Amino acid sequence: MYEQRKKSGKGAYNVIDFEFEEWLTPEDAGISSAGLLKFLDEAERLSGTVQLHSLILLRYGKVVRRFNWQPYDDRTPHTLYSLSKSFCSAAAGFAVQEGLLSWDTSVVDALPDEIPEGREDALRPITLRTLLCMGSGLDPASDSAPEDDTISWARHVLSHDVQYPPMAHFHYNTFGTYLVACMVERAAGEDLVSYLKPRLFDPLGIQAPNWDRSPQGVCIGGFGLYLSSDSIARFGQCLLDHGKWQGIQVLPADWVILATSGHIDNSNGHPDPENEWTQGYGYQFWRCTEGRYRGDGMYGQVCMVDEKLDMVVAATCATKDIAAELLMFRKYLFPSVDAQPGTVGDQEKLETRIAALGYACPADDGTAPEIPEGEYEYDTEWGSTAIVTVSREEDRLCVSFDRLVNFVMGHGEWLPSVIRVGDGAARWLGAYGAENGRLTIQFCSPDGPGTLKGTLSWDGRTLTCDAEGMDCPDGQLVLRPHVDPPED
Repeated sequence: MYEQRKKSGKGAYNVIDFEFEEWLTPEDAGISSAGLLKFLDEAERLSGTVQLHSLILLRYGKVVRRFNWQPYDDRTPHTLYSLSKSFCSAAAGFAVQEGLLSWDTSVVDALPDEIPEGREDALRPITLRTLLCMGSGLDPASDSAPEDDTISWARHVLSHDVQYPPMAHFHYNTFGTYLVACMVERAAGEDLVSYLKPRLFDPLGIQAPNWDRSPQGVCIGGFGLYLSSDSIARFGQCLLDHGKWQGIQVLPADWVILATSGHIDNSNGHPDPENEWTQGYGYQFWRCTEGRYRGDGMYGQVCMVDEKLDMVVAATCATKDIAAELLMFRKYLFPSVDAQPGTVGDQEKLETRIAALGYACPADDGTAPEIPEGEYEYDTEWGSTAIVTVSREEDRLCVSFDRLVNFVMGHGEWLPSVIRVGDGAARWLGAYGAENGRLTIQFCSPDGPGTLKGTLSWDGRTLTCDAEGMDCPDGQLVLRPHVDPPED
């Protein structure tokens, strides 16, 4: 299908314009508004542990409702962490369909120049299939990048011992997925994003995404892909429809069946019908309780499919307890299908709740301390001195590090900062307030789970910052006023 698509003048495949239709009411989709209100109650109760960013609920191919907790939304590409693995698996499915690889292709044959000398026989049983199923048998220590960026990541992974026969032992290995990415890119002659663009992203109406790369320039595969929850929902619906999208076969149908079926026991001898991580594992997909399957990523990025209910859940999130997030879906979201239909009042209340979803900026009790503006310094762990500049401008608080990295915070509103480090850039939203005589500051990443909360206090001699965060370092920083050294 992708070979027959019309190309634009620049040679890039056109993205299909598409927007999901939306059910007028949840009840029209057979889902209870009252049940969804109970889900939102539980989400609010758990918000200190599970901070949902966005969630799209689909049934019968149409949107039941979009839930966006401001300042997050369902259109901004979000880092997927290990949910990236499911898209890497799709690339492998296309490569097998096109005859570039087979499920039994050995890593020795696919990446001959990455095989350490004398290890061909030991590594030959490692195939595309065993890597996708987390059953390669490689030493768990292989799940890491080398400290030296000049060393090939693939060669580093393959330098480790093989401890188990193929498919005899489940071990979740992100760098095994990196080997899959290497195999597909080598066979296809292009990177994963370029390979998937005409085959998956364009047909589903997804703009070509960013995918972080190794020092060797290979898309990492096991993590590093950025997609919005709307894009995740499109992928999930395509999976639910056995690879079809708008009636056209996009994903290989055989791959969808293989990828979402269980091929390896991941209970490690402790089966538990209630545990979402012991129901079996497919080709970079988890089997779930109650017959569902999912791809997921650290901090709660989820694409879950329920074939029996004809439902898809696509979510971005920030949590250190994914189990709590999945249990919330299981106990409150999916049961809304069987719940008593909501009343017109429930429907109106639900719309009001959805419109008001969000995470508030720091409150202000009017007790903000007078912190002198100017430059401060602290000693780094590397033995150098870092400069921190604090300035106020109307309702803005600005903090910069070494006069290069600038953070901006709004008083009662989120203000954006773009932090550039080397060739990369990160976006942050910041706000501040006051509580009990301390300045309270808060940052969040609109395209990831990163959060940082802290307090600033001034004792007349030093400025102290106490901070804790998700995907950010915790700790205390004590700054002293900076004094320029005397000139010679």
